Amino acid sequence: MRRLVLSTVATWLVAIAAMAGSPAPVHVMIVNDDGIAAPGIEALARAVAADPAYRVTVVAPVQQQSGVGHALVIRRSIEVAPHAPVAGCTAWAVDATPATTARVGLATILKDDPPALVVSGINRGENVGTVIWYSGTVGAAREAALLGYPAVAVSLALDWGDPHPDFAAAARWIKPVIDAVREGGLPPRTVLNVNVPKDPAAARGYRLVRMSLVPDADSSYEVIRREGARRWLSGHWVPGVETSPDADVAALAAGWVTMTPLGLDQTAYRSFPGLEKLMNLKPSAAAGQPVTSP
Repeated sequence: MRRLVLSTVATWLVAIAAMAGSPAPVHVMIVNDDGIAAPGIEALARAVAADPAYRVTVVAPVQQQSGVGHALVIRRSIEVAPHAPVAGCTAWAVDATPATTARVGLATILKDDPPALVVSGINRGENVGTVIWYSGTVGAAREAALLGYPAVAVSLALDWGDPHPDFAAAARWIKPVIDAVREGGLPPRTVLNVNVPKDPAAARGYRLVRMSLVPDADSSYEVIRREGARRWLSGHWVPGVETSPDADVAALAAGWVTMTPLGLDQTAYRSFPGLEKLMNLKPSAAAGQPVTSP
C-alpha cells in the first residue's frame, strides 16, 4: 500500500513538473458578424478550445450583422455584457457592428489580457471576390489587423437550401490554418481570408489565391411599391462569372479551401505614373478673380 501511495505521488509530481515546464496556452479572441448565438462561432470556438495549446475568449455582436462591412459605431453608447460560455469559453456580447466589436474586445475587454491572434467567423456564407468589401466578418478581422494583431477571417460557402451547414467539418479545415498562423505569423498589415467549400468533407485541399475583381452580373434595384413620389426598392444581386483558377471565386467553386492574403494598404501604386500630371493642377479662381501660381 505504501509503495502504491508513493508511486501515485511520484506520478503527480512528474505531471506537475511537466505542466510547469510547458508553454502557456496561446490566447485567441474569436469574433464574428453572425452574432454570438450563431452556430459558426460555436463550432470554431469548440475546435480551437479543444486544443490545450489555446485559450479562447469569444467577443461577438449581440445580433446578426452581415453585410455591414467595416462600419463603426460612433454616434451612440455601446452596451457590453458578459454572456453565457460559448463552447465552454468565456464570452462577451457587444451591441455593435463586427469591426466595433473587435475594437471593443481588444481595446477594452481584453486590454489587460491581450490575445496573440484574432479569428473572425465561421461566417454563414462565403466571403470571396468583391463581396469581401461588404463583409462584416472580414471587417472585424481587418479592424484587428489595423490595431496590430494577426487576424484571420473564416467563412463556409453554403448551399442556401441546407438548413444545417456542417460548421464542425469546416472548423476541421480551418484549425490547421490557425495553427500555421500561430507558429509562423502573418506578414505585417495583412489579413488572411479563408473560405471552405460547400461540402467540407469533399474539399480537395488548400489553395493560396488572389481576390477576384470580376464585376457583378447584376446589381440593381426594382421598384416594388409607390406612394406619390415616394418609392420602395428591392435589391437584386447576381455575382459575376470568374473562370481564372488562381482567383478565390473559381478556386472555391472547384472545391478548394481558399486562402487570400488581404493588404491594409489600398494605395494603387501602379497608377502613380498615369496620375503624375495631377500634380500640375491649379486651384479654381474665385468669381471674377484670376488664377495665380503659388
